[in-house]
Amino acid sequence: MPGWGTGSFENEDAQNFLAGLNSKEPEVLKQIFVGAVDGNDYLNSSESSDVVVAAEIVATANGKPPQAVPPQIVEWIGKIEGSPSSEMNEMARCAVEKVRANSELKDLWLEAEGLNEWSATLRDLERRLGE
Repeated sequence: MPGWGTGSFENEDAQNFLAGLNSKEPEVLKQIFVGAVDGNDYLNSSESSDVVVAAEIVATANGKPPQAVPPQIVEWIGKIEGSPSSEMNEMARCAVEKVRANSELKDLWLEAEGLNEWSATLRDLERRLGE
C-alpha cells in the first residue's frame, strides 16, 4: 500500500515534503517539475509524491486548491509574491500526467487495487492546473 489514502497528501513522502516546505524556496517547485518531465522515464514513489505536492502548491497559489489544504501550504504561499506563471502551471500539469502514466506510485496503487480512485485524484489536479 503506497499510503493510507489516495489523496495528494495521504502518504509518508508527501508528509515529509510538507514538513520541510517552510525551508524551501519557490524555485524548488520548478526543479521538481523539470526533473520529473526531463529526467527518467519512470518516476519512483518519492519523486512522484513530491511532484503531486508541488503541483498542489501551484494549483492552490492560483486559487484552485484541493478540498483540504494543509496549513503548511497556506503558510508557505503567504510568503511568496504573485501567482505562478502559466508556464509553471503547464510544467506542473505535464509532471502530474507523467506520474499518473508512468510511475512507481501508479504501480503501487494498481497492486493495492486503488488505481481508479488515485487516478481520479490526479485527473482532478490536472484539471485544476489546466484551468
